[in-house]
Amino acid sequence: FTGQKQKKEILTLYASVIKSHKSWEKSHFHVARYMDEWMKDATKRELNGEIGANLPASVRRKGIGGDDEEAIDLLSETVREYGASIKYGHRHIYESLPRMLTLWFDIGDRVYEAEAEGMENRNSAKLKKVFAEVLFAINTFSDQLPLYKWLTALPQLTSRLAHNDRKVRELVQTLVTRLLINYSDQVLWALVPMARSRDAVRAKSAKDVLTNAKHGKQDKTGMRADRELINQFALVADQLVKLCNYAPKTQAKNGRPPRTFSLMKTFPDLAALMPTRVMIPVQKSLTATLPPAGTNPTDHRPFPPGTATLFELGDAVSVLPSLQRPKKLTMLGSDREKYAFLCKPKDDLRKDLRMMEFTTMLNRLLARDAESRKRRLYLRTFSVIPLTEDCGIIEWVPNTTGFRHIIQGLYADDGLYHKNSHTEVKELYEKCKGRNPTSWSREVLSRHPPVFHRWFLERWKEPAAWFTARTAFAHTAAVWSMVGHVVGLGDRHGENILFDCKTGDAVHVDFACLFDKGLELEMPERVPFRLTQNLVDGLGVGGYEGVFMRVCEITLTVLRSHREALMSVLETFVHDPLVEWTKSSIRDASRGGRSTSSSTRGKDALEKIRSRLEGVVVGVGAAPSLPLSPSGQARRLVEEAVSLSNLGSMYIWWMAWH
Repeated sequence: FTGQKQKKEILTLYASVIKSHKSWEKSHFHVARYMDEWMKDATKRELNGEIGANLPASVRRKGIGGDDEEAIDLLSETVREYGASIKYGHRHIYESLPRMLTLWFDIGDRVYEAEAEGMENRNSAKLKKVFAEVLFAINTFSDQLPLYKWLTALPQLTSRLAHNDRKVRELVQTLVTRLLINYSDQVLWALVPMARSRDAVRAKSAKDVLTNAKHGKQDKTGMRADRELINQFALVADQLVKLCNYAPKTQAKNGRPPRTFSLMKTFPDLAALMPTRVMIPVQKSLTATLPPAGTNPTDHRPFPPGTATLFELGDAVSVLPSLQRPKKLTMLGSDREKYAFLCKPKDDLRKDLRMMEFTTMLNRLLARDAESRKRRLYLRTFSVIPLTEDCGIIEWVPNTTGFRHIIQGLYADDGLYHKNSHTEVKELYEKCKGRNPTSWSREVLSRHPPVFHRWFLERWKEPAAWFTARTAFAHTAAVWSMVGHVVGLGDRHGENILFDCKTGDAVHVDFACLFDKGLELEMPERVPFRLTQNLVDGLGVGGYEGVFMRVCEITLTVLRSHREALMSVLETFVHDPLVEWTKSSIRDASRGGRSTSSSTRGKDALEKIRSRLEGVVVGVGAAPSLPLSPSGQARRLVEEAVSLSNLGSMYIWWMAWH
């Protein structure tokens, strides 16, 4: 319908609907999205030099309804309509609020850059005028919208605490301060890495928020944050950072670190802080909920009452055998329940955190889609808390076992796995090296027949339970495969894919190899996701045809339909750049090469994701192509994932035969 009429006619129809239904969220949302699309189209035409190219300035059409107007002419009205949509409901809030904030932040950046360059002309005057209108609109909505609605965009707000424009930065600080005063337990965990940032501006901005909250500033009710809680929180966080970075001394007998150590003896200061009023940061306590559909209260409580606080710590801390020696810490809550966390050193957990935010957003969108809701599609999430830019804690996922452990156990039962197995595979690899990768794949696969289907038969002996578990595996594996491809998730070896021993769900962990980092390895990862012979075997006699393929198509449809909302979560990487991007920029400059700023690297990574969300296949050896349909894109990706040539080109210990 909107493609059949002139823009002016469409907006006239929308205006009549809004006039008749001023308090209807849906009308405001759709007019905002329609104007947003026109704004994007105008931006493209500006870049191509098409706007006003054939018209003298005196006769260019002005105002809403003209087809030759600039994108900025639509900006303030688009922001106001998005804000009105949020004001009158919350069905579309995960699309409206992130997009409204993105538009505000972007024009703030443009104004700052124009002032830094000393630009004074008609365009800069217009830019400042529109920026003032947008700033006024955001200010108005900051007072009108219930605080719980701003919680849904907390990651986006905290990532812009160091915005270049002073007015934008101050309003962001005001919003985050109010959130901290009213939801201290949850917001404190989000501010921890910000206050310890190596970026001086970002760290100062976060500390200013904490100071303002303590003194009750920027909250019109006169409320203050709990000073005792903030001070206690800082002490606990400092001790947890020390625990993460602690490296136990190796034992004299075997040269290895101990399997466990005593917390009481090693960290007496941390043990002495117990009991505390600090909330245990499990996912269910950190995830804000919205009111029931069809309601729009102002006094909704987004978090469950009586969340567990940190009462005591388990004395025995386990040291895991992996390279960085992470520790498993057990927390005892005020509810007398035990909560396990993994304390990870030397790792930027912001990637894992953003991935959990992305999957949490996707879960909400999957729940709204009819085809997805019918199949109950979702992804398992867990809390990730960066304590600094290179360490943090991760909620332990219970009842899970690694894919590699499962397959090796099944092969051992058949006598196909023993202490010399890896040596034999390595010798076979060296023998086939230099030949076609397909020949290596065929050789190794012929010696390791698929066995994963037996795991389901052995664990769920009752037919209905077996079928439910296998279906849960197919659903979660398919959703993760599509999500992993879109965000460029690599390093999907057998220890980074877990399976729930009670439900059959696939659970992915360790998101360090994100944004196509796998393509930069010495042996680039040539598959878009892991779909090896055993995973196909677990799907049943039909393999990836049927349930798996259909869920892939549904997931891609949902991802592509809501790409703006999902991109808003990932955009936080550009404004809160990863340590590795910053180090890479410094390293390039020191070598005399072309230096690429961390923000540029972030934008490049996001551009690849945006392309995939538009149906373009991006990756190793991906030939340029027009955007594919969701079904065409899913089939193309599955073909790449099961290709013997691609699997034979993978790093040997990725274990393509598992």
